[in-house]
Formats: sequence, structure tokens, C-alpha cells
Amino acid sequence: MEHKCNLWSGSGYMGDPSDCRGWGFCEKNKLIERKNCIDGLFYNFRDGTCKKKGKAMCYSDLDEICASMKPEDYVANPADCQRFVKCMSIEDPIWSKCGEDQVFSNVEQKCIQEVSGCPQDNICSNMVDNALMAHPSSCKYYFKCYNGFATKMNCSADRYFNRESGHCQSWLPERCSRVEESHLDSPSPKDSHICSKYYQVDQLGEQKIPDMTTCYGYYTCTSQFDLGKWSSCPVGSHFVWWLQKCAPPEENSCSYDRCKNHRKSFVTTLNTGCREYTVCHNQSSIRSEKCPDKYPYFDEIKGQCGVVFPNHRVCYMNG
Repeated sequence: MEHKCNLWSGSGYMGDPSDCRGWGFCEKNKLIERKNCIDGLFYNFRDGTCKKKGKAMCYSDLDEICASMKPEDYVANPADCQRFVKCMSIEDPIWSKCGEDQVFSNVEQKCIQEVSGCPQDNICSNMVDNALMAHPSSCKYYFKCYNGFATKMNCSADRYFNRESGHCQSWLPERCSRVEESHLDSPSPKDSHICSKYYQVDQLGEQKIPDMTTCYGYYTCTSQFDLGKWSSCPVGSHFVWWLQKCAPPEENSCSYDRCKNHRKSFVTTLNTGCREYTVCHNQSSIRSEKCPDKYPYFDEIKGQCGVVFPNHRVCYMNG
């Protein structure tokens, strides 16, 4: 549970992966409480209550696990990972068993030495629905939980998942210090795929398409068969795709690094309702700061916090 709490961007209750009676409470990426249901009851992670064994969802269901596998694949019994059965036979199972000190791995499709328990336990097992979990080894990705299973998500180009806020951001979080994650190649001068993928055939003529990497770059296409040519907005502006032109950054709903292509020292931080601002250095985001209670709203045009809500488009952005 300590490990999962460290990855969970939210707070609340979760089931103990090693004990169906156990549960814990997570807050600020730390496990702060650990308890057990009374004898005879199991913790049901889906609604956060203790229930009789037959009504509690403690382990992932075999049908749900096999839905993501091939019929001829074998699957471990989530309640006893030494035992395994073929997916096509789970309605009338014929169980096999691994040797002593071994468990069956759904991924490797064989018995392996694994002292920490079921190796197929995914990051979302025992987690409430819609929980967001940080990827253990890369800040470019995160997981969304549903029914105890994980769906892998990714942040947009040059953005990183912050397990504390639960949002993607343009500067590298403190927990993600690897140099290779902070590097991003510049957009290609020409792109042979972007026109065929994004050109709207019901609207003929020249179309400008965001480069999916920066706030200020775009590709020009004259048809779906064209070779997209990259261009940059003038310094001080960002590309607004629905207007098909460059415009002031505060009116642009771009989720990439908003510090680039202008000389501002501060810009609005996304997902904060203009209550936080991002510090820029050499046209790159480096950290976020919160406006003081006395002056709660950041105005990107003025570059300072004040008492009046600025009502810019960026104040309503989530991403």
C-alpha cells in the first residue's frame, strides 16, 4: 500500500493488495492509516466498505482478466497465484499448480520465482474508480483506474505527469529528475502524415494545423494529400487553431509549454483558474507559484497577481 500511495495523485481509501481484510488511507502520496475489517468481512475497494466475502470485490475477476487476453492463454487465480487455468476453460476450470515458492505470471505465461505475490497485480488493483496513478518509471505517462484495471494514458508532448496535483505540466516534477525525459526534438520542417490525418476534407482550401508539439508552431496543408510545411508564429504570439491565426497567448487553449516564443517572465499555470503562475527562464517553464490570498488572481497581460479575475481563456483551461 505504501508503494501505491506514493503513486496515487489523489487521497482516500484503498484496499490492501496483500490482505483482503485490510485497507488504508492515503493523503499527499503517503499512507497515513492502516486498518482491517472485522473477522468474517472483506474490504470492498469499489465502494470502500467491509462486506461479507461473497459480496466483496477483493480480487480482480477472472472474466475481466481474460477479456484482455487470448482464449488459449493461461491465467492465474487472483486469490492464489500458484494456481492457473486456461481462459477458454474458466467456466469449467481444470486447475494446474506451480511448484513450491513459484507463482504463475499472466504476462510471461509460465511459473516464475516471485516472492512479492502475484506478478500480474496491476497498478490499479484495489484502487477506487477514476483514480490517477503515476507511472513508476516515466513521468510522460500515467494510469486511470476503473474496476481495478489500469488504462495507460500519456501527457502531450514535452509535458509530465505530476503525481501530487494529478495534472500534466510543462516543467519536470521534482520526482522525475532523469535528463532524457526533459529532452524533446523540435518539430520537423515538413510532415508527410499530418495533412492526411488532420486535414478536414469538408472544408476545402488552405488549412493550418497545430504541430502537436508547441503552442506557436503549425503546419500548412492545401489538401489531405499535401506535404505539411511548418511555420512559427511571430514572437509574442501563439497559434489559435479555431481562428486559423496567431493571437495573444492568454487567449489560446494550448497545453504545451506556454513559456516558449515570448519574453514573459511569468505565464498562467493551467488547471488553476488563474490562481497560479508559471515561472519562465530562457523560454522554458521551471516551476509554478501560487498567488497570495490578498491578491488571488494572476493576470497574464499585467504579469502580476491582483484582486480582479482576469477572465482570459487560459483561466478556464484544463489539460
